[in-house]
Amino acid sequence: MIGNDGKPVGKDALRAHVANYNTVSRGSKEFAAIPRALVTILDNLAVGKTTYVKGADGQLQLTRKKDKTVGTN
Repeated sequence: MIGNDGKPVGKDALRAHVANYNTVSRGSKEFAAIPRALVTILDNLAVGKTTYVKGADGQLQLTRKKDKTVGTN
């Protein structure tokens, strides 16, 4: 995953972005800091489905939960 600054994003930063995606409103500057490609992936993830995102230091598993939030493993 490439961040908004053009540099690779690590797994810890990806977890932080997913936490912001679950909690902040879409108009906030914290939401604007989330990489656009990650927002697209998270928006299209269906309930009960899992996907993997490759970070700078390995893969991160993302799962859409029944309460519509995204969990990381």
